[in-house]
Amino acid sequence: MSQPSDTWFAVDDSHRPARIWRMVRTTPDGPAEVVAGFDEARKVALGHPLVTHAHAATPALPLPAAPADLNLHADGDTLRLGALTQAQPHTRLCAAVSKIRGFLQVNKDWDGVLCLPGFATTVWALISANEVVSVLSFTTAPLVEALSPIAVSASIDSDALISPLQDVISKPETLGLRLAESRSLWAAGELNDAAVLSQTWGAALGAELAAARAYWLGQNLALIAPSALAAPYKAALSSQYVPFTEVDEAQMTIKGLASAYAYYKTKT
Repeated sequence: MSQPSDTWFAVDDSHRPARIWRMVRTTPDGPAEVVAGFDEARKVALGHPLVTHAHAATPALPLPAAPADLNLHADGDTLRLGALTQAQPHTRLCAAVSKIRGFLQVNKDWDGVLCLPGFATTVWALISANEVVSVLSFTTAPLVEALSPIAVSASIDSDALISPLQDVISKPETLGLRLAESRSLWAAGELNDAAVLSQTWGAALGAELAAARAYWLGQNLALIAPSALAAPYKAALSSQYVPFTEVDEAQMTIKGLASAYAYYKTKT
């Protein structure tokens, strides 16, 4: 069966696993399909447009900037949403931009902070007047992945996460100590897999929350996390009695890429 001419494909290879949605205008035509990467995505798309996030060579706007002002840029047979950059601390937002754009599409004039955990970086973005004003980025998931003997996406024990988080958020210099202690207890058989992963998450998130305190303390906060990373962030924020709204990460990704493609089509 031939596909309609307004069919295109949204691709997110920052997610684990990479995923692709068949889109008709601005609506997904069914659930996401898992793909190994862009080569497989191209086969799925069968020559239809592929729309995705920026990479290192994609043009970028410096902050403060409105995600709605970012264009799609041709990269061979792929259209990439522009990136956002910040000079100090230096940050380049690629995959997070589609989620931020999608959130602001459905929450116009929303002011506050977005927390966007990712498999490469977690982004805290201060939003005002539909612009990203400033950001902080953390390599928390890669840190946990490198230091935990258990897969980063495995189930956690929220209670086990709290103690190291409280220690490190009050004394960030204890991060390495708590991580070493958890690994030692696990090796000795005194911590199970869920507990060692949770303690590793707790220590790493204690350092992140300590550094990002100005972004979450007293702020209007929304959490946009892939399902594999949501639980530790929810446990960490709840332990600090931080009120937050949880937002569907896949939907924000789709909405952000769909709005960019719809705007692109009006210009071509």
